[in-house]
Amino acid sequence: MNNAALYNLSYGLYIIGTKDGNKNAGCVVNTVIQATSQPVTVTVCINKDNYTNACVKKTGEFSVSILSENAKPEVFGIFGFNSSRDKDKFAEVPCGHTPSGLPYLKEGVTGFLQCKVIGFTENYTHTIFIGEVKEAENLSSDPPMTYAFYHKVVKGKTPKNAPGFSAVPKDSKTESGSYKCGVCGHVFTGSKEEFDKLPDDYRCPICGAAKGKFIPVGN
Repeated sequence: MNNAALYNLSYGLYIIGTKDGNKNAGCVVNTVIQATSQPVTVTVCINKDNYTNACVKKTGEFSVSILSENAKPEVFGIFGFNSSRDKDKFAEVPCGHTPSGLPYLKEGVTGFLQCKVIGFTENYTHTIFIGEVKEAENLSSDPPMTYAFYHKVVKGKTPKNAPGFSAVPKDSKTESGSYKCGVCGHVFTGSKEEFDKLPDDYRCPICGAAKGKFIPVGN
């Protein structure tokens, strides 16, 4: 099978929000699709290993923050390369709450949805949730972020739990003399001298990992 054919499927990027008691939980996904219009329902695919998956099953509801092209790169590090088991990700970004109390992003988004789970099915590594949209709000007229824009312009990496993750991206090229983040794979393409001149408190712009987590690659 030629997996390259899958690269032509189109995706958006979204932050799923939910709760575990009084605690917020959430993660980034690339598979939110409107399924029906009367009533309005969507499907979302979340990795079974994600803490957010268990929280959605427990609460029976979730929010969808629809990311725009103006979303800050650190949003992907916060929600894609950390676990809600360990921290409240929404505490690190401007956020609001839906009428039912679910967290959503207030900046770098086109809007949000509030959804009630009406069913789900297990699909190998992921759970496919079906949600009925109970609330929806537009917050900006910015273009929504696509997966292609994320990779080509933001130059972000794909979390390993994402449905579209590939161990060998189709356009993976590492420039000679570059440094790669050992956490998320983000590549600093400057020279060794430029990397050495970075301050000791330098952080990966994608996942926030410390400078010491970067490893040299190439020749």
